[in-house]
Amino acid sequence: MTIIYCGLRHFYICHYNQPLDAYYILTHNKEIWDFSPELKGYGFTNQGKPQAIFHLEKPILTMPITLSDFLSCAETWHRFSRHYTEDLEIEYPHAWYLRFKEPAICEQFILDFDAKLDQEKGGGIWGAGQSKLVAKLAAHNRTGYERIIPPEQTKGFLGQIPLQRLPLPMLPTLEKLGIKTIGELKEIPFVELSNQFGQKAATLLQKLGCGEDPIPFQPQKTQECSWVLDCTTLDGFMRPLTSLELKPYLQKGMKKLASTLEDQHRVAGHIKLEAHLSEGRVYEKQRQLKKATDDPQVLRRLVENLLPQDLIAQISVVVSKLEATPLAQLTMFWEPQAPTLLNEELFSYAQVGIELPRRERLLMLWKECFT
Repeated sequence: MTIIYCGLRHFYICHYNQPLDAYYILTHNKEIWDFSPELKGYGFTNQGKPQAIFHLEKPILTMPITLSDFLSCAETWHRFSRHYTEDLEIEYPHAWYLRFKEPAICEQFILDFDAKLDQEKGGGIWGAGQSKLVAKLAAHNRTGYERIIPPEQTKGFLGQIPLQRLPLPMLPTLEKLGIKTIGELKEIPFVELSNQFGQKAATLLQKLGCGEDPIPFQPQKTQECSWVLDCTTLDGFMRPLTSLELKPYLQKGMKKLASTLEDQHRVAGHIKLEAHLSEGRVYEKQRQLKKATDDPQVLRRLVENLLPQDLIAQISVVVSKLEATPLAQLTMFWEPQAPTLLNEELFSYAQVGIELPRRERLLMLWKECFT
């Protein structure tokens, strides 16, 4: 089992509306979370402002942000990650963890994530290890493929990471006790830690010293997917539509909804239709599917059967009771040789580029792992 930490650099400043020609410092809970990259040249970091900045051509504005406002900006990256695994835990909008059971798929994600960062021309980091803690520390303290920390190397790795890398309230006391690295926390007898900090804190510190997570991996499960259309804002209509006029939009909408399910390797077992009618009444219908599906034509026919005869001002379709896509669907793809992470030939291929669609490549890996 491998966990990968993914982080995007300057995520918030890239998605922040900057109405004025200025340099921006973005804060959350009075802490610096992001800033205009140009300020790096003046010695600015996330840890604090430089003592003095002179003769800047633009003003510097410090603005508070709400992290939840940026969740939608990260959805593209989350969908990309779910091509490889359903086990995704979001830490912040710019940072998330993935859990992999199969090494081949984990390896392919690392290669593709690096390629996507280059393609998007955005900075980012990743790290891999036996826990969220080890993966995140590897991302921030190693480069290249040294960011992959196998379980047997965890002890040595933590023995090299300064204790200051952890935001611990008892850090000054630990430093006075002569503890310099995270790995050294494991070597201190539990009784001594308990006497100094209490049993609860002692348990936490020893877990950290072993590279264990205080809070276990908690994958975020998608409970439902939805599609919404406001008929009164459509060009050429700007009014409620009949069910016949709605059909081409419904067809496109169900394709989009099916694509979302496909990206998440899910099939839906329940569908709900909600329509706001022209006279102001709300119309609701729902149906349990005999067989879960992600087929856009099946979804379209179901919704058409549920449509009211009245004029429709707004419509929403929600699919729920999501299940994992049956692995039997993967048998149509031929089986490749499973690559290994340190295979030099694999990395040379990745640098040159293999002309094979990512979805097909992933399905081949899934077949290798599960059939």
